[in-house]
Amino acid sequence: MVRRLPGTGRFSTLLILLAATATLRCTGPNTPTPPPPPPPDPAAVEITCPQPVTVASLRGEPTVVVYGQATAISGAPPVTVSCTPQSGGAFPVGTSTVTCLATDARQRTAPCTFTITVTSPPRISLTRVVAFGDSMTTGEIPGLGLNPFTGGFLVDPGSAYPRRLEVALVGRYTAQTPFVRNQGLSGEQAIQGRSRLSGVLAGAGYEVLLLMEGANDLLFGEAKAVDPAVSAMQFMVRDAKSRGLRVFLATLPPQNPLACCPRRGNAAAFVEPYNNRLRSLAAAEGVTLVDVYPAFNGDTTTLIDFDGLHPTAAGYQRIADTFFKSITQTLELPPTLTWDPRAMVTGGFLIRRR
Repeated sequence: MVRRLPGTGRFSTLLILLAATATLRCTGPNTPTPPPPPPPDPAAVEITCPQPVTVASLRGEPTVVVYGQATAISGAPPVTVSCTPQSGGAFPVGTSTVTCLATDARQRTAPCTFTITVTSPPRISLTRVVAFGDSMTTGEIPGLGLNPFTGGFLVDPGSAYPRRLEVALVGRYTAQTPFVRNQGLSGEQAIQGRSRLSGVLAGAGYEVLLLMEGANDLLFGEAKAVDPAVSAMQFMVRDAKSRGLRVFLATLPPQNPLACCPRRGNAAAFVEPYNNRLRSLAAAEGVTLVDVYPAFNGDTTTLIDFDGLHPTAAGYQRIADTFFKSITQTLELPPTLTWDPRAMVTGGFLIRRR
């Protein structure tokens, strides 16, 4: 029952009824409950790759490489990770790209990449080497005592500079087989070596000559011995060049004038004048100078034996190191050749079969 208010008409009564009905609809027991918000979406998939890997191939062939694991750091679990090419496989010389892919339970993916670099071993253009000279090439070491058969000092072939040099070359040029033949002759003078060298080189197939001689020419400490010795060295250099050999001409190591054997020390004053002539000879003939003398840094106590002339084992190693540096700087090939299973190695070069 609606009570008429004083001063109101039908229109006012209708407005009151509509307002009451709207209030009942908004507050009644059948009002629907709003749906709950959706659960949060798992984070997007993310993956981190291992650091780039660099390994050396021992002989230039494909090399097995084991690398670290790629890691998924987010995504709807479980997340699987796979990489191609797989760890533990053989990678060729050069740079290869590994691609890793993370896949989560919603089949969302994320990739990452890193590189595997396989370096080829260094190569040398000439591998057949002969070392020619006197007892300092042979490897006489006074500290070992006298040789009762020759009257000279005992020889240690393993300490001789040609052998130590060969070890260094083989260790560096692992895809090849360089060798250094020791053709030293104790007591020989350069003027005697000029005739012997021709026989050593004839038909031997050597590609490189290491020449260090002249100490016995200077043995008696006479200035007049320098010119004939240099002339003989020039003859040997030209002989080797005419046969197509690459020549490495070495200066003599320093001598100790205060050593126990005055006869040996007499030549100390003439070593540098002789070496200066050898330096000029190398420049004039266009051959490689191996400057042994400054490599000793004036050390005539630990690198030169008690006779004041012959190197110790450490001194021979210093000579080998000096030759090795010159050879690698002069004969090592630029790293441009790659491994090919159809190829063969000859003389330090990669020859491809057709």
